[in-house]
Amino acid sequence: MSSASPQAVPALAPDPPRLAAADMAARLTAPFARGADRLPLVIRGTAVAPYDFDLHTARFGVTPRPLYILQARRDVPAGTTVTFGVRGGPALSLPLPDGLTEGTSVPLPDGTGILTGIQSGLAGPQEDRWLLTALLGTMGRLLWAVGWERDHLRRQLTRTVAQRSPAQAFGVHLDRNGAGLGVVRAPAETDDAYRRRLTVARRWTLPTPAGLLAAVNDAVGPVDGVADPLVLDDTDAELRRGLLPLRVAPLDLPPGQSVDLLGTLGTDLPRLPVDEVFHPGLLVTLSPFAAIHRPLPGTPEPLLVQNVVAAAIGRLNLFASLSVVHAGYDPRATDARATGRAVLLSHDTIPSARLAALAHWSGFDLVTHRPDGLVHAECAPGELLGMETRDGTVDVDATLTLSVRPLTPPPGSLVRWYVLRCGAGRGELVGPTEGNSVVLRGQAAGRLVVVAELRLADLTASATREIVIRPVTVADNTAIGADGTLDPAPPPPMPPGEGLHPAFLVRHDDPAHAEYGTDAETHRMRRELAEHLDALIALVPPGTTGKLAVRRDLSATAGPLAKEARELRLSHPGLPPGTLGALAHRAGFSHVRVAGGVVTVAQEHQDPVRVTAPGLFRDVLPIGTTVPLTVTPSPAEIGAAGVLGWSTGDGAAALRTTAPGTMSVRGEHGGPAWVQASYRTGDKSGAYQFTVRLRPELAGHTLPPATRSLIVQLLDDLRPLGVEVVTRLLPGGNP
Repeated sequence: MSSASPQAVPALAPDPPRLAAADMAARLTAPFARGADRLPLVIRGTAVAPYDFDLHTARFGVTPRPLYILQARRDVPAGTTVTFGVRGGPALSLPLPDGLTEGTSVPLPDGTGILTGIQSGLAGPQEDRWLLTALLGTMGRLLWAVGWERDHLRRQLTRTVAQRSPAQAFGVHLDRNGAGLGVVRAPAETDDAYRRRLTVARRWTLPTPAGLLAAVNDAVGPVDGVADPLVLDDTDAELRRGLLPLRVAPLDLPPGQSVDLLGTLGTDLPRLPVDEVFHPGLLVTLSPFAAIHRPLPGTPEPLLVQNVVAAAIGRLNLFASLSVVHAGYDPRATDARATGRAVLLSHDTIPSARLAALAHWSGFDLVTHRPDGLVHAECAPGELLGMETRDGTVDVDATLTLSVRPLTPPPGSLVRWYVLRCGAGRGELVGPTEGNSVVLRGQAAGRLVVVAELRLADLTASATREIVIRPVTVADNTAIGADGTLDPAPPPPMPPGEGLHPAFLVRHDDPAHAEYGTDAETHRMRRELAEHLDALIALVPPGTTGKLAVRRDLSATAGPLAKEARELRLSHPGLPPGTLGALAHRAGFSHVRVAGGVVTVAQEHQDPVRVTAPGLFRDVLPIGTTVPLTVTPSPAEIGAAGVLGWSTGDGAAALRTTAPGTMSVRGEHGGPAWVQASYRTGDKSGAYQFTVRLRPELAGHTLPPATRSLIVQLLDDLRPLGVEVVTRLLPGGNP
């Protein structure tokens, strides 16, 4: 590898962040060194210092075919073209895409020869503007392609965050900073002049809490001998939240309209990606129990589809049972039916406009209501190979038969199976590990991953599934975590001062299946604990003698989790403790311990508030539909312990009423949405409030009306925009 002799060069611009490809290459092991090798080139003025690839050839015994990557040290003006000198050939001109930012990169055409020079028409030395790197192997090319988006997003994130500061904002972003301050740009005012005015305005409208308090204390003066009589508290009150995710979708799709997975409506939506790998032998036949087969004339039979389509039709049956499928795989089709990723649907009782919307609800990635009344429902490319796993669970020492879909792959194909550890779960394949089906035996509780890999000539397809290994018993003096880990640490208690108010506890009362002892307080527990207790009761085998004994440690020496109502002690006269512990683990408790004939269960802290929309099915909110929301605990149950507030997202859904106890949500446009209910607890201020009061040593002091009025006026004049000042704790007048 050649290098030029050192010489004085002007100071360069700071290097941009290293290419993501370089970061990833640094983590590769020695066998990948040849493919990930790269050579940074040296730019001086408009020349590229001489270089060669002799070192790479000497190390690895092959001559590389380099791919050159040009990386910007600074943001690049629109319309820039970079011209490269190439040894023994014509110059190469590379127009750069508009919006190329610092740290991002573009490739030179494949096959470019040895570079000798670089010119861009931009002022200053070219080494101040650019970095050049030669990627010498296929792995380096792959890493660059994978990491380009990270390089680009990293710079865009930096620019986006910077727009919050007037010092770095420009154009319309600077105008938005001014709008927040109530300062409007004058006609023809430059960014620099406007920025200076905003800087002055911010000194008055965005004071720090300490600065605001100092200004008010200076104006008020001493009170009863105390030089700084006022204190300012901007600590936010604790919020207890509950979140309801929603999916807003059309109720009907008119003829000629399409809708994609995100809810975008249109007549000419972008088509989904094409299949990179396909083989008709991996298609599956639609079951007549999943859909009515009514093929159009000339349509190939039987009706074949990819596994992703068969799964989507299964979900469609939750909304509209037994749709009519008129066409599936058709190699003559010009759309996704050519690879079995789309079907043509109708329904004997549901109008096509509604059926198209329901297909969208079911997870089809692109749905079109055709003018002929049929519904074209298409899935994005997914796993070509499917896997049957029953319910995806198997007990320790029990077996589960796994099989591929289609059950009979194409002739000449070979299916190999693998078990991957991803946590505490352990399992093994019993018998042959090749074939269309295998038997998995559970060995230890937890989760693991099973992979089926099919190879047919140059084609490789795989299916990956997570399997849960469930314990059948928990040994005495042993604990088990939710992930199957044995003897994990119990859930941590809540931080000091953040305990849950008793009003958020629920009463669990199931006298038909449980008994709670003589202390009524045993019935009261955290909501998340009660939900898992319900799940445990449902898992007790029918006909089991006796009831589940539920106890809480209410003594003065109880542990922190018991005091937080997140821990219970359980036993059952009809079940051994180890069996009850295994059922408690299956019910979802975070921590289960069996000791001395008692099963102690504990739960991680979760949001104690639940938001539901009883009128919705599977949390799909039709556009234009308004449904009431329910929050538990209700405001009546919380009483004075908290103040209820509601919020929602970016406009896909909107809250329609203002009375907190009767809130409703309306679907506005397609897409994901959410609704949050939150209770503000304690006597602290809200998110956009601060409280001003007298120092504790002035307790009992009453402010003269004139002094109190002065304080309130100063706070009103100097407070930050959009912030409410709470003065109800100032004695001597009205809040």
